[in-house]
Amino acid sequence: MFGRISLDRLMFHRPLTWAVALLVAGGVFSVAPRAQAQAIIATVNGAPITSWDVAEREKLLRVMRKPSSYDDALNSMIDDQLKIGETDKFKITATSSEIGEQISLEANLMHMAPSALMSAIQQAGISEQHIKDHFTADFEFNLLVQAYNKGVDASEGAIRAELAKDGGRSAAGVDYKLHQVIFTLHGNNVFAETQERMKAAEQLRLRFTNCAEGLPLARAMDDVAVKDEIIRNSLTISDQLKDLLDKTPAGHLTPPERSADGVEMIAVCSKGMSNDDTAVRKAISERLLSAQMRADAARRLAELRSYAVIVKR
Repeated sequence: MFGRISLDRLMFHRPLTWAVALLVAGGVFSVAPRAQAQAIIATVNGAPITSWDVAEREKLLRVMRKPSSYDDALNSMIDDQLKIGETDKFKITATSSEIGEQISLEANLMHMAPSALMSAIQQAGISEQHIKDHFTADFEFNLLVQAYNKGVDASEGAIRAELAKDGGRSAAGVDYKLHQVIFTLHGNNVFAETQERMKAAEQLRLRFTNCAEGLPLARAMDDVAVKDEIIRNSLTISDQLKDLLDKTPAGHLTPPERSADGVEMIAVCSKGMSNDDTAVRKAISERLLSAQMRADAARRLAELRSYAVIVKR
């Protein structure tokens, strides 16, 4: 995915961004060279952890706003080795895009845009390999935990209990009626054409004051596609996209952005409180399941620690 507003990804809570895509492709960081002399300070079932590993982890934990003492970093590295050792038994491997999804998940938990997290990581001077290794361990172990919990759903009773916490008046979220407007690109000089199309998109945005007149106006333009209407609920989209839609008045277009398909905008034709509690029930179910998965992951990791051979030097 290239743009944050691509409508085929609106249902995702953690969209993969350019910054993350560049990282997993190996294009964001210059890899920091390891020191010539590295002391092995611990082993986990024979796998070594070096002083360099711990120093890198201290920097990463600080960026992730977590306790970052020497002992915190060492324990975090031990956890990663335990996760890798367990998932290797099942030959679980993460793709580059999946590593990116894990990074985006972490950013979402920190209430940050993935690009902001990537910028902080870059400024901290953390090596690309260390980042990939850590988020690979997290993703693969989470995948294993999900497999153990396949078929598990939040109970109806638990969902009702959450709904009842505000007296049964839990907000069902906001429904947005949207159209994707795409200014397509065809030329060989992508940069020049993109700049030209961005200007054309901005001009349309100024003239677009309601969907009844604005959508036909867009459809009449050359090389402009207007997608069919879709309805999305605020509880099913990312915070970043929700903020964008909330800032855009009904009957207007969002600012143009470059995407894989061209220059894109979203026509926000209407927005209002939803009368359907399907979305809020789904959001509650996902939240309950997420909490259950985290608890099960912590339990399994503690179990792995209990019989692992961990030697600190």
